Amino acid sequence: MVRLKTAHDLRGIYASGQLAGRFLQEVRGSIRPGVSTADLDALARDFMAKNGARAAFLGYKGYPGSICVSVNEQVVHGIPGDRRLAAGDLVSVDVGVELDGYYADAAWSFLVDTQDGPPDTRRLMEGTRDSLYAGIGAVVRGETLRGVSRAIERELGRHSLGIVRELTGHGTGFELHEDPSVFNYDPMSSQGAIEDGLVVAIEPMAALGSGEVLQGKDNWLYFTADGSLAAHYEHTVACWEGRAWVLTDPTDEEARVAFGGLK
Repeated sequence: MVRLKTAHDLRGIYASGQLAGRFLQEVRGSIRPGVSTADLDALARDFMAKNGARAAFLGYKGYPGSICVSVNEQVVHGIPGDRRLAAGDLVSVDVGVELDGYYADAAWSFLVDTQDGPPDTRRLMEGTRDSLYAGIGAVVRGETLRGVSRAIERELGRHSLGIVRELTGHGTGFELHEDPSVFNYDPMSSQGAIEDGLVVAIEPMAALGSGEVLQGKDNWLYFTADGSLAAHYEHTVACWEGRAWVLTDPTDEEARVAFGGLK
Protein backbone atom coordinates (compact mmCIF):
# COMPACT_ATOMS: atom_id res chain seq x y z
CA MET A 1 0.00 0.00 0.00
CA VAL A 2 1.33 3.42 -0.95
CA ARG A 3 1.42 5.81 2.02
CA LEU A 4 1.30 9.48 1.05
CA LYS A 5 3.20 12.04 3.10
CA THR A 6 2.08 15.38 4.54
CA ALA A 7 4.03 18.64 4.38
CA HIS A 8 5.27 17.90 7.91
CA ASP A 9 6.47 14.47 6.81
CA LEU A 10 8.27 15.95 3.81
CA ARG A 11 10.21 18.29 6.05
CA GLY A 12 11.34 15.30 8.11
CA ILE A 13 12.31 13.29 5.03
CA TYR A 14 14.10 16.33 3.65
CA ALA A 15 16.21 16.56 6.83
CA SER A 16 17.22 12.91 6.44
CA GLY A 17 17.79 13.40 2.74
CA GLN A 18 20.10 16.34 3.26
CA LEU A 19 22.31 14.19 5.45
CA ALA A 20 22.39 11.48 2.78
CA GLY A 21 23.34 14.04 0.15
CA ARG A 22 25.96 15.70 2.34
CA PHE A 23 27.56 12.35 3.08
CA LEU A 24 27.90 11.61 -0.63
CA GLN A 25 29.53 15.01 -1.07
CA GLU A 26 31.96 14.37 1.77
CA VAL A 27 32.84 10.79 0.85
CA ARG A 28 33.89 11.89 -2.64
CA GLY A 29 37.11 13.32 -1.21
CA SER A 30 38.01 9.99 0.41
CA ILE A 31 37.54 7.86 -2.70
CA ARG A 32 41.17 7.52 -3.74
CA PRO A 33 43.72 4.76 -4.37
CA GLY A 34 44.61 2.67 -1.34
CA VAL A 35 41.47 3.46 0.63
CA SER A 36 39.50 0.37 1.61
CA THR A 37 35.76 0.06 1.32
CA ALA A 38 35.75 -0.52 5.09
CA ASP A 39 37.41 2.90 5.50
CA LEU A 40 34.47 4.46 3.66
CA ASP A 41 32.06 2.59 5.92
CA ALA A 42 33.87 3.96 8.99
CA LEU A 43 33.44 7.46 7.58
CA ALA A 44 29.71 6.80 7.32
CA ARG A 45 29.50 5.61 10.91
CA ASP A 46 31.30 8.72 12.13
CA PHE A 47 29.15 10.98 9.96
CA MET A 48 25.92 9.50 11.29
CA ALA A 49 27.05 9.76 14.90
CA LYS A 50 28.18 13.36 14.45
CA ASN A 51 24.80 14.32 13.00
CA GLY A 52 22.59 12.42 15.43
CA ALA A 53 21.30 10.12 12.69
CA ARG A 54 21.24 6.37 12.11
CA ALA A 55 22.61 4.42 9.17
CA ALA A 56 19.39 2.92 7.83
CA PHE A 57 21.20 0.03 6.14
CA LEU A 58 23.01 -1.19 9.24
CA GLY A 59 21.17 -4.29 10.48
CA TYR A 60 18.50 -4.06 7.78
CA LYS A 61 17.57 -7.71 7.20
CA GLY A 62 20.97 -8.51 8.70
CA TYR A 63 23.05 -6.23 6.46
CA PRO A 64 26.40 -5.68 8.25
CA GLY A 65 27.49 -2.31 6.83
CA SER A 66 26.47 1.31 7.26
CA ILE A 67 26.63 1.91 3.51
CA CYS A 68 26.89 -0.17 0.35
CA VAL A 69 30.09 0.17 -1.68
CA SER A 70 30.08 -1.54 -5.08
CA VAL A 71 33.14 -1.51 -7.36
CA ASN A 72 33.39 -1.92 -11.14
CA GLU A 73 31.24 -4.93 -12.17
CA GLN A 74 29.49 -4.86 -8.80
CA VAL A 75 26.10 -3.22 -9.24
CA VAL A 76 24.68 -2.75 -5.73
CA HIS A 77 24.78 -4.01 -2.13
CA GLY A 78 28.54 -4.42 -1.91
CA ILE A 79 29.44 -5.08 1.73
CA PRO A 80 32.36 -2.88 2.86
CA GLY A 81 35.50 -4.82 3.69
CA ASP A 82 39.20 -5.16 2.95
CA ARG A 83 39.09 -4.34 -0.75
CA ARG A 84 41.32 -1.36 -1.54
CA LEU A 85 40.44 1.02 -4.31
CA ALA A 86 42.72 1.49 -7.30
CA ALA A 87 43.05 4.28 -9.86
CA GLY A 88 40.40 3.90 -12.54
CA ASP A 89 37.93 1.97 -10.38
CA LEU A 90 34.28 2.90 -10.73
CA VAL A 91 32.79 3.03 -7.24
CA SER A 92 29.08 3.30 -6.40
CA VAL A 93 28.22 4.42 -2.86
CA ASP A 94 24.66 3.94 -1.60
CA VAL A 95 23.58 5.48 1.70
CA GLY A 96 20.34 5.36 3.68
CA VAL A 97 19.68 7.73 6.58
CA GLU A 98 17.09 7.61 9.36
CA LEU A 99 16.61 10.78 11.39
CA ASP A 100 13.78 11.29 13.87
CA GLY A 101 11.83 8.43 12.33
CA TYR A 102 12.11 9.58 8.71
CA TYR A 103 14.11 7.82 5.98
CA ALA A 104 15.89 8.88 2.81
CA ASP A 105 18.07 7.00 0.34
CA ALA A 106 20.66 8.22 -2.18
CA ALA A 107 23.55 6.88 -4.26
CA TRP A 108 26.25 8.15 -6.60
CA SER A 109 29.01 6.65 -8.74
CA PHE A 110 32.57 7.98 -8.64
CA LEU A 111 35.77 7.38 -10.59
CA VAL A 112 38.90 6.82 -8.51
CA ASP A 113 41.80 9.20 -9.20
CA THR A 114 40.81 9.77 -12.81
CA GLN A 115 39.52 13.03 -14.23
CA ASP A 116 37.26 11.67 -16.96
CA GLY A 117 37.96 7.99 -17.56
CA PRO A 118 37.66 6.11 -20.86
CA PRO A 119 34.86 7.13 -23.26
CA ASP A 120 32.73 4.07 -22.47
CA THR A 121 33.01 4.71 -18.74
CA ARG A 122 31.96 8.33 -19.25
CA ARG A 123 29.04 7.15 -21.38
CA LEU A 124 27.96 4.77 -18.61
CA MET A 125 28.18 7.37 -15.87
CA GLU A 126 26.62 10.21 -17.83
CA GLY A 127 23.87 8.05 -19.28
CA THR A 128 22.88 6.54 -15.95
CA ARG A 129 22.94 9.94 -14.27
CA ASP A 130 20.92 11.49 -17.10
CA SER A 131 18.36 8.70 -16.79
CA LEU A 132 17.93 9.53 -13.11
CA TYR A 133 17.06 13.12 -13.94
CA ALA A 134 14.82 12.03 -16.80
CA GLY A 135 12.88 9.93 -14.30
CA ILE A 136 12.71 12.80 -11.83
CA GLY A 137 11.38 15.09 -14.54
CA ALA A 138 8.53 12.65 -15.20
CA VAL A 139 7.25 12.90 -11.60
CA VAL A 140 4.15 14.99 -12.27
CA ARG A 141 0.83 14.89 -10.41
CA GLY A 142 -1.76 13.00 -12.42
CA GLU A 143 0.79 11.13 -14.51
CA THR A 144 1.81 7.54 -13.69
CA LEU A 145 4.93 5.86 -12.40
CA ARG A 146 4.99 4.01 -15.70
CA GLY A 147 5.90 7.35 -17.25
CA VAL A 148 8.84 7.64 -14.86
CA SER A 149 10.02 4.16 -15.82
CA ARG A 150 9.63 4.88 -19.53
CA ALA A 151 11.63 8.11 -19.21
CA ILE A 152 14.47 6.22 -17.51
CA GLU A 153 14.40 3.45 -20.10
CA ARG A 154 14.44 5.90 -23.01
CA GLU A 155 17.47 7.73 -21.65
CA LEU A 156 19.40 4.54 -20.95
CA GLY A 157 18.59 3.36 -24.46
CA ARG A 158 19.77 6.65 -25.91
CA HIS A 159 23.17 5.97 -24.35
CA SER A 160 23.12 2.30 -25.46
CA LEU A 161 23.36 0.98 -21.90
CA GLY A 162 22.20 -2.32 -20.47
CA ILE A 163 19.30 -1.91 -18.03
CA VAL A 164 19.44 -3.82 -14.77
CA ARG A 165 15.86 -5.07 -14.68
CA GLU A 166 15.99 -7.27 -11.58
CA LEU A 167 16.43 -4.30 -9.24
CA THR A 168 14.13 -1.31 -8.82
CA GLY A 169 13.60 1.95 -7.04
CA HIS A 170 11.03 2.10 -4.25
CA GLY A 171 8.89 4.16 -1.98
CA THR A 172 10.54 5.53 1.15
CA GLY A 173 10.02 7.97 3.99
CA PHE A 174 8.31 6.16 6.86
CA GLU A 175 10.46 3.07 6.25
CA LEU A 176 13.57 2.46 4.20
CA HIS A 177 11.66 0.46 1.60
CA GLU A 178 7.96 0.99 0.96
CA ASP A 179 5.52 0.57 -1.89
CA PRO A 180 5.52 1.34 -4.77
CA SER A 181 8.29 -0.18 -6.86
CA VAL A 182 9.84 2.16 -9.44
CA PHE A 183 11.03 0.16 -12.44
CA ASN A 184 13.89 1.29 -14.66
CA TYR A 185 12.09 0.03 -17.75
CA ASP A 186 8.49 0.13 -18.95
CA PRO A 187 6.62 -2.39 -16.76
CA MET A 188 3.68 -2.40 -19.20
CA SER A 189 1.22 -1.37 -16.50
CA SER A 190 0.00 2.02 -15.31
CA GLN A 191 0.86 1.46 -11.61
CA GLY A 192 -1.62 4.14 -10.60
CA ALA A 193 -1.48 7.92 -10.74
CA ILE A 194 1.20 10.05 -9.11
CA GLU A 195 -0.27 12.12 -6.27
CA ASP A 196 1.00 14.90 -4.05
CA GLY A 197 2.67 13.29 -1.04
CA LEU A 198 4.22 10.42 -2.99
CA VAL A 199 7.86 9.90 -2.02
CA VAL A 200 10.04 7.52 -4.00
CA ALA A 201 13.70 6.64 -4.32
CA ILE A 202 14.42 6.70 -8.04
CA GLU A 203 17.57 4.68 -8.73
CA PRO A 204 18.56 3.61 -12.22
CA MET A 205 21.27 0.93 -12.42
CA ALA A 206 22.91 0.27 -15.76
CA ALA A 207 25.86 -1.55 -17.30
CA LEU A 208 28.07 -1.34 -20.36
CA GLY A 209 27.02 -4.91 -21.18
CA SER A 210 23.71 -6.70 -21.21
CA GLY A 211 22.46 -5.54 -17.81
CA GLU A 212 21.90 -9.10 -16.65
CA VAL A 213 23.02 -9.66 -13.06
CA LEU A 214 23.93 -12.45 -10.67
CA GLN A 215 23.75 -12.48 -6.90
CA GLY A 216 26.85 -13.22 -4.83
CA LYS A 217 27.24 -15.98 -2.29
CA ASP A 218 26.76 -13.49 0.54
CA ASN A 219 23.15 -13.04 -0.68
CA TRP A 220 23.66 -9.27 -0.87
CA LEU A 221 26.00 -8.30 -3.68
CA TYR A 222 24.71 -8.11 -7.25
CA PHE A 223 27.23 -8.06 -10.10
CA THR A 224 26.97 -8.02 -13.86
CA ALA A 225 26.80 -11.48 -15.40
CA ASP A 226 29.19 -10.51 -18.21
CA GLY A 227 31.69 -8.67 -16.00
CA SER A 228 30.96 -5.28 -17.55
CA LEU A 229 31.14 -2.04 -15.58
CA ALA A 230 28.01 -0.87 -13.77
CA ALA A 231 26.82 2.47 -12.40
CA HIS A 232 24.14 3.47 -9.89
CA TYR A 233 22.58 6.88 -9.18
CA GLU A 234 19.72 7.60 -6.78
CA HIS A 235 17.75 10.48 -5.30
CA THR A 236 14.79 10.54 -2.94
CA VAL A 237 12.07 12.51 -4.69
CA ALA A 238 8.69 13.86 -3.57
CA CYS A 239 5.69 14.91 -5.62
CA TRP A 240 4.34 18.09 -4.05
CA GLU A 241 2.35 20.97 -5.49
CA GLY A 242 2.07 18.94 -8.67
CA ARG A 243 5.75 18.38 -9.43
CA ALA A 244 8.99 16.72 -8.37
CA TRP A 245 11.18 17.92 -5.52
CA VAL A 246 14.59 16.31 -4.90
CA LEU A 247 15.04 15.83 -1.16
CA THR A 248 18.61 14.47 -1.22
CA ASP A 249 20.42 17.25 -3.08
CA PRO A 250 22.11 19.76 -0.72
CA THR A 251 22.64 22.19 -3.61
CA ASP A 252 18.91 22.53 -4.38
CA GLU A 253 18.08 25.94 -2.96
CA GLU A 254 14.42 25.80 -3.99
CA ALA A 255 13.87 22.58 -2.02
CA ARG A 256 15.68 24.09 0.98
CA VAL A 257 13.28 27.02 1.01
CA ALA A 258 10.26 24.73 0.63
CA PHE A 259 11.18 22.00 3.13
CA GLY A 260 14.11 23.18 5.22
CA GLY A 261 12.13 25.28 7.67
CA LEU A 262 10.84 24.13 11.05
CA LYS A 263 7.12 24.72 10.54
